[in-house]
Amino acid sequence: MAGAVAISLKRQIQTGDIVAGKALPSERDLAAKFQVSRSLIRKAVEILTHEGVVVARPRHRPVVSSAVRRPHGTVDQTKTDHISVWLWPYVDDYAASSIFRGIQRGMHGSGLRVVVASAHDTTWEKVHEAEARFLQETAKDPACAGTIMWYLGGRHNVSYIEAAREAAMPLVFLDRKPPEAIEADFVGTENVSAALQAVRYLIELGHRRIACLSNLEEVSSVRERVIGYRRALEEAGLRYSTDYAPPLMVEPGESDGAGVDRVIASLMRLENPPTAIFAVNDTLALHAMDALSRLNFRVPDQVSVFGFDGLLRWVPGGGTLSTVHQNFSRIGEIAAELLFERIQKGDSMTYRHVLLDAPLAIAGSTAPPNKDHDPGPKAGPQVELNS
Repeated sequence: MAGAVAISLKRQIQTGDIVAGKALPSERDLAAKFQVSRSLIRKAVEILTHEGVVVARPRHRPVVSSAVRRPHGTVDQTKTDHISVWLWPYVDDYAASSIFRGIQRGMHGSGLRVVVASAHDTTWEKVHEAEARFLQETAKDPACAGTIMWYLGGRHNVSYIEAAREAAMPLVFLDRKPPEAIEADFVGTENVSAALQAVRYLIELGHRRIACLSNLEEVSSVRERVIGYRRALEEAGLRYSTDYAPPLMVEPGESDGAGVDRVIASLMRLENPPTAIFAVNDTLALHAMDALSRLNFRVPDQVSVFGFDGLLRWVPGGGTLSTVHQNFSRIGEIAAELLFERIQKGDSMTYRHVLLDAPLAIAGSTAPPNKDHDPGPKAGPQVELNS
């Protein structure tokens, strides 16, 4: 987190928002602005001091070095005039729109336009094809200074990413880490820790039979949340039961909830069904709540549900789901700042992975297990599964 604050401070110095030769704002003011501790601000200033961006003297506030290079003029405006952004699943999705707002803030003062693309196809194959076209067109675009990728994952388009790297296109990945063997900057969430805290909360409530509802997307964020789930069970001495854990998978693209209905029906027919469900994203969690309702199971009286994303925080009456709040806007802002610095310095700069904390937001979908309403063997309706 200190690295993320250092990046933002450096960006403000480069754009002139914090003036060269002047002292930085006080630790208290910076801590309030970035909503972090003063000790973290000190660590960020230490990073900037080591890089020569600020000069620290005993008993004085650090002063911005007059030698810091401003970004204006460092990008050849005769050749490049924009950056390209690939967002998933579509631009007006809550997470994607929040990321885009952050990118706009991060690019403020750069003199570069932001060009956004996303997939509008209905099949998973078509979506990957759209991503491939974006990468091909971006790598060949002489006016594109760099690219921010919300990568779909898997091995489908690795060759196109490699081609973009060979074309010296600066790349920053967000939310999902770049493919193995691809060196690139990355900004995302501390998924393992956040998932660990969420499942640990369910365990502290008294739940011992906790299912993990995941999907088949081949991305780091999903894998890491499942790792956090498993670690929470292990540290509590709970057996990792295949009854309650992946492969409880939903196929990519099953946004209509059919896949979730199938998995929830299977879960609730177990001899000892779960009393809580941890879903790797809010969409799955909300589908799970709907599926449980159709099967006459009450949330949270009989089954607690915990999500991951914080998609409903601005929806009126949407605060019914306990979840993990990702700071999508901040992810976008840092990604833009990293990209602009990469455009300036090229491969001479060390590739960086920045992970942001994600706090829990407890709401009405979780409660201690109710022994009087424990689903237990044969509780709820008998569900006939289709093979």
